[in-house]
Amino acid sequence: MRSTFTDRRPRRAEHEAVSVRRAKPTAPARPGRSWTLTAADGDTVRGYLPGWAEEDPSRTGIPQEALRNAVCDVIHRASFDRQSLRLAQGGYGPGEVAWILGGNIECIPQPDDGQSPVPVVNIHLIEDFWISGLGPAELGQLATLLRKQADRLEHDIRPRLVAYRADWAARHP
Repeated sequence: MRSTFTDRRPRRAEHEAVSVRRAKPTAPARPGRSWTLTAADGDTVRGYLPGWAEEDPSRTGIPQEALRNAVCDVIHRASFDRQSLRLAQGGYGPGEVAWILGGNIECIPQPDDGQSPVPVVNIHLIEDFWISGLGPAELGQLATLLRKQADRLEHDIRPRLVAYRADWAARHP
């Protein structure tokens, strides 16, 4: 796929065409609260609702037989910014803008698949492709890989591209 980075700001000079959407400063988390799920018969389940969670999963009137599933469906999330990138399928045509490398911090307090109930990072690569369940060490490893690739693009590939363009311009009629 051929791609070019795009941004909401006006386009910069060609040598600065790669742009990124800067993350907003993180707001302090609100104090922890609690969520409550109440069954139609009055049975109630409560849990910790982290200050960073974007939504409160509390609800009432849940059928008694669905209460356990409702507890397992509680997920706390905090999204983070992404980048926009123009992608052309097969490398041809103008392509379309796609959002990449966004994601969320997520915690499932009662996971039903044996995972630990701790916050992890999920990164949305593109469309339906995610890197999921990253702990601090794995997130650090991914950041290191992305940094190495960004350094390679900036310090190796970009100078070669400039040289190759200069050579092409000098020799191509």
